[in-house]
Amino acid sequence: MSTSSQVPATIGASQERTFDPAHPDFAPYWAGCVEERLLVPVCEDGHAFWPPRPTCSRCYRPTARWVETRGRGSLYSWTVVHRTRNREFAAAVPYVVGMITLADLPGIRMVGHVEADRSLLVEGLELDVVFSETRHGVRLPRWRPRSAPWRGERAHA
Repeated sequence: MSTSSQVPATIGASQERTFDPAHPDFAPYWAGCVEERLLVPVCEDGHAFWPPRPTCSRCYRPTARWVETRGRGSLYSWTVVHRTRNREFAAAVPYVVGMITLADLPGIRMVGHVEADRSLLVEGLELDVVFSETRHGVRLPRWRPRSAPWRGERAHA
């Protein structure tokens, strides 16, 4: 494995873990993020599933392909992070981490950063995915309320 594809993520004062966007189970997902496309794996029998793994959690058939979602979902649950040891996110506290149910694949829920005023957070809040780049050059999906544009960035259509 090439170290050039590894991005260090600090999780404590003296602890580091390596985030590897080239991990074989997630590589197509991260490649999609670079292109601002939200992808999920689909098995040989046509079941979409999350998180990525070599076999489907429903029928245990191998992953056959990746499909693009519409990048829309609804807020299922959330928490507000007030403290973090991760320096990448320390300046952003407090921030919201939500569980999002995908609109076109309702059996799939993804965890992600929700960029919304906390007073707007209600179960079922409609969200769109947008992508932003970290200081390490990794493009991450983030979720924003569908009805409220955020700083002029383009939402996934």
